[in-house]
Amino acid sequence: MFSVSDAQAILDPALREQIEKHPRAQDLLRAFLYPYDAPDHDFLFGDGIVSPLPRDSIADRIAGRTPVLAIGSNRAPVQLARKFSPPHHHENVPVTMGWMAHHDVVYSAHITGYGALPATLAPSPGTRVRMAVTWLTHDQLGHMHATEAVPAHYRYRQLAGHDVVLDCGVTVDHVGSYQSAMGWVFNGDDVFALSAIKASNRRFATASQWDMIQYMARRAGMVARPEFVLRLMDDPVFRQSLAGPRWPGAGLTAAVW
Repeated sequence: MFSVSDAQAILDPALREQIEKHPRAQDLLRAFLYPYDAPDHDFLFGDGIVSPLPRDSIADRIAGRTPVLAIGSNRAPVQLARKFSPPHHHENVPVTMGWMAHHDVVYSAHITGYGALPATLAPSPGTRVRMAVTWLTHDQLGHMHATEAVPAHYRYRQLAGHDVVLDCGVTVDHVGSYQSAMGWVFNGDDVFALSAIKASNRRFATASQWDMIQYMARRAGMVARPEFVLRLMDDPVFRQSLAGPRWPGAGLTAAVW
């Protein structure tokens, strides 16, 4: 999925060199490069190929499908290729770009099995955030639920579509959303927006994936080296021990709505 040249996207030169020389470079790039590069225009994804999605064909392409927000990696072809690989590759996935008002894309307070801190949606009055909508068939939606580990890691909800404005002009009455079961609050009241996702009038501090991995390493009393990320991947007990909010008396159900 990734090549060693993709490590050029990692700005820290020491970390980049460590990853380039590591025998598990692919695994490390999957963690560090989240939420991955994605087109900033409407497109059609099918069988690993990204094709243009002309506006005059969108209505036909999305007819009968469910609109689902893609705020993190699900808007990226590299992730769609992973999720809709054989035998789940028979139907295309239309992806339309737009903006969502009064929300922001923030880091979920859990860690994926591939070592990245993933995204979730949080209310943020006055903020306007860039997002995508994937249009899924019934079978595709069921498969997406499985890839999102519903309900263990995410809860699937239907949100009113009045805050969503798509570039193509299509309107949605409701839109599906995968909301983190762990919430988005870290130490105390720390909330971090994804710096890789465009937004205006943000209320939360922004952070890159590298920033968040460093943050979690400090939480564990460790140093953010590749070995730390590989332990997150390989040791589910350790990974789960770092999840959730951290303050006296805190439970595991912070900041969900």
